[in-house]
Amino acid sequence: MADLDSTNKYPVMGISIEKLKPKRVRKNIELTLWERLYIFEIVRGMTITTKHFVVNMFGFILPPKGKKRAIITVYYPEEKVTLPPAYRGRPVLVMRENGTEKCVACGLCESICPASAISIIAEERENGERYPSSYSLDMSRCVYCGFCEEVCPKEAVVMSAEYEGLAKRDRNSLHYTKEMLLRPEKSVKDRLEYIRGIYSKCNY
Repeated sequence: MADLDSTNKYPVMGISIEKLKPKRVRKNIELTLWERLYIFEIVRGMTITTKHFVVNMFGFILPPKGKKRAIITVYYPEEKVTLPPAYRGRPVLVMRENGTEKCVACGLCESICPASAISIIAEERENGERYPSSYSLDMSRCVYCGFCEEVCPKEAVVMSAEYEGLAKRDRNSLHYTKEMLLRPEKSVKDRLEYIRGIYSKCNY
């Protein structure tokens, strides 16, 4: 473990030890007459809410010069957010450059899935290589736990940054086949680098 520096901070996080200490909880606290009336506290809360509403409304209608708007709001679907590599979206299958899947149909993801959302049918190619002739994923049952990604020995299943189309009225449209799940390795490069970093350490 790295030694603490002279500024009394953790070397990585940069958070002082004093801030990390648990605060004492005052259990038998008595409310003042002002607080017991609640009316003034309600007025104070409404004042804060109104202040935020007015500031955001004027920032939306009359943004400062040189800026598109004063408030941080994503205008979806015209604008899309850039998600961090740690985000766990729809599980996808990684595809090699030659168009074949990296999956060897070992069945580990199917076995470990707590929701039984994965179903695999394995076959062998002429060269003896195993591959999934059928790989189906029921997204209506998926709990986004990431166990399939963690247990895969070939980095063939990863949690992508895809979040669109995961809420539908018809559950049958949430059944994904192998062809629907295949993604080029370049499209999930950030996620692959992330999981290589976290799974190579004993930090979980």
